[in-house]
Amino acid sequence: MFLGKHCGAIGGFSTRHSMNEYVTVLPTTDQAEAEGIVGEYIHDLQTQEQAILDIWSAAQKQSASQECVELTMLAGLAQGQPDQDIDSVIERAKQGQKVVSRIRCINQGEGR
Repeated sequence: MFLGKHCGAIGGFSTRHSMNEYVTVLPTTDQAEAEGIVGEYIHDLQTQEQAILDIWSAAQKQSASQECVELTMLAGLAQGQPDQDIDSVIERAKQGQKVVSRIRCINQGEGR
């Protein structure tokens, strides 16, 4: 939902690359513009954080497991060229990843 909101309107598209990894391609965006889009994405995610925590809490209550799991969102950027292999561009983006959000459930008085 968040990826589509920030990237779909400008012609970008996202796809699942692996079980816990999405790749977003912004075909008409340069590095500086992409950094701005990621900044807006992070800001929007942070303003929606309470809604995300409420969903997380409801899911945890319905789960048979008592295990607490931390979710960490990373973002990395790399500018590619039309003749480049997408996997090499993804690898460069992974090398520059930074933590943009961390959410963990609350157990017995712990904070998030």
